[in-house]
Amino acid sequence: MGLTSQIPLKIAMMLQFCLRKFTTIGILSLLLSCTAFAAESDKPPFFKASYQGKEVYLLGSIHIGKADFYPLPLQIEQAYVASDALVIEADVTKANVQQLLQQYGFAKGGQLDINSQYPKYCGQNQTMCDGLKPLATWLQANQIGVARFASLGFTPEAGVDVTFIARDPAKPLLELESVQFQFDLISSFSDKTQQQLLDEAINATDDDMLKLVSAWRTGDHQGITDIMEHQAEDSDELLDKLLWQRNHMMTKRIVEILQQSDYQQLFVIVGAGHVVGQQALPELLQNAGLSVVDCWQTGCSAY
Repeated sequence: MGLTSQIPLKIAMMLQFCLRKFTTIGILSLLLSCTAFAAESDKPPFFKASYQGKEVYLLGSIHIGKADFYPLPLQIEQAYVASDALVIEADVTKANVQQLLQQYGFAKGGQLDINSQYPKYCGQNQTMCDGLKPLATWLQANQIGVARFASLGFTPEAGVDVTFIARDPAKPLLELESVQFQFDLISSFSDKTQQQLLDEAINATDDDMLKLVSAWRTGDHQGITDIMEHQAEDSDELLDKLLWQRNHMMTKRIVEILQQSDYQQLFVIVGAGHVVGQQALPELLQNAGLSVVDCWQTGCSAY
């Protein structure tokens, strides 16, 4: 379970907003009063792009987390507070997730039985496998991945995007895609690719999963890229359809928001796999005419 399975992990979540609204000053005061910030070594992928007097702060994220992730490093938190709008991949609140799960989430004819495919895993997790049997392979992979990360102390509710959405419900929330698009995409994968996702969810070691989290927290771009390429193996779909094609669409959407809205500063959160490696968002934004810098190489002040 890793970066390429972030989409199903995210769309299975039902968001709950329970934090009260804060003014910009109130939020910053709250952050600064916390007992500690992220570890000094925490430098998740973070970029700043400038376009015709407007700014985009781009944070590469993971969609699971735990309490000791937060607050994130100060320049990230400051950029969020100063932003006019939060931009995420897809806004679950704009979709009928239950209807989409009914439409896309169940197995079609001919799907192999998870119990016979993975007798060792299911022998140790029989209740889960029995419950997953009716589901599409990609959703089986998702649910197993969530459960395995939970056993290591990580939950979707503490994911980076969910955490920032809940922090200030008054901040405008925009999306780069839609939940419908993501369901269409993940369910369109070939049986082979979906099987690959399930294999990864079941067979990845705990150490592999912790390496993913560590690579994100320390901003190890090459490490994240290596994880993606290892997961993709010989599947063109996982790199091309899940990352590269979407990166081009996300770039177009970010530029559209800049051109068509009055927002002067955007805070954009996408999966870390979209901001490193080939055809990544920083490179594509640069090609689209924006000036892009890595905030850990060049300090990015939001004020």
